[in-house]
Amino acid sequence: MRLRLDARVTIETDEHEIIFVTYNGRMYCDKEAADRFRKREVLRADECYLISAPTFQTKSEKYSWLNDVQAIGKMVEYQPGKDGHLTYDIFAVK
Repeated sequence: MRLRLDARVTIETDEHEIIFVTYNGRMYCDKEAADRFRKREVLRADECYLISAPTFQTKSEKYSWLNDVQAIGKMVEYQPGKDGHLTYDIFAVK
């Protein structure tokens, strides 16, 4: 299974600051992991390749430094479904 990622996400911090995140990327899973994906099972980084390139936009003074960041994200864990989640390790490229 090969997917191209194109996502737009709004994050609200604990301080109620809003950050808009946009990212493109790639996801690749072998047949076994793709079958588990379709069954809505948890996938981890060692089972499925998922990499992204997020950028950020915010009006928040506290997080304004994010407006100048190009990041790279690598999946840690993905749980599909209504109550699912996608956990990344995200790094700023300098």
